[in-house]
Amino acid sequence: MPPAEPLTQIWLALLGVAMLVGGLVGSFLNVVAWRLPNGRSVVYPPSACPCCGRQIRPWHNVPVLGWLMLRGRCADCRQPISARYPLVEAACAALWGALFVAMIPTPSALAAPAILPAVGAFAAYFSALFAISLIDADHFIVPDVISLPLIPLGIAVVALLHAAGAPVPSLPEALLGAALGGGVMWVIALGGRLAFGREAMGMGDVKLVAAIGAWQGAWPTLLLTIFGASLLGSVVGLGSMALRGRDRPAKIPFGPWLCAGALISWVASDWIMARWLLLPT
Repeated sequence: MPPAEPLTQIWLALLGVAMLVGGLVGSFLNVVAWRLPNGRSVVYPPSACPCCGRQIRPWHNVPVLGWLMLRGRCADCRQPISARYPLVEAACAALWGALFVAMIPTPSALAAPAILPAVGAFAAYFSALFAISLIDADHFIVPDVISLPLIPLGIAVVALLHAAGAPVPSLPEALLGAALGGGVMWVIALGGRLAFGREAMGMGDVKLVAAIGAWQGAWPTLLLTIFGASLLGSVVGLGSMALRGRDRPAKIPFGPWLCAGALISWVASDWIMARWLLLPT
């Protein structure tokens, strides 16, 4: 192993690379969230201004900085560009950085087997959850084209990473997580329909939790994901009722909160279980 100081420099450099890649991925997620629900290709044609249709120049597509350089306006028609674009890019950069620090908390942790491939794989997985969150927040749908492939992909990826020694769920844990996650959510959805006489939860959420279980296993992921999503969704719902009144509550998608619960479970499950729930991980 290199001496401590060079190893720290390597760790910081890799953290910077992770955040840079996260920003680039965030730029792509903006495209996905805009085009996928409209049935358009996410790779062609190149990004263009939604107002004038002129293609965005490559140097204006630099995450966050491009929007700042343009002062939030199209270079051609000068129409405003939504601040959502740089916010998504910055959030995805922060997501990749947070996952890097959570999975490699110290420079010495770089020595863990297959840890860098594990970070890359889970950063890509949580980026997919971020895309689902954006689309669900806008359109109240969890796109099958993202959630369904995540199930077999998660099972295969964690099996390979676990076999290589990475600190990820094993193949049996992934299989159990997918089956139990989908099954529990299906029972909740069915119970809601029987209790309220209408759909209380979409099947998209069922498939989403199956995908989360495939990547993160069953315990304590499913408990923290569902509990955390319910808690966050309830807080937002109560806030909406307070602002809008009980007669005009806002419709709140559940997918983003499930994704947030999954992230919280991945980065802080040990701390939550030991400090707050007093349960073994």
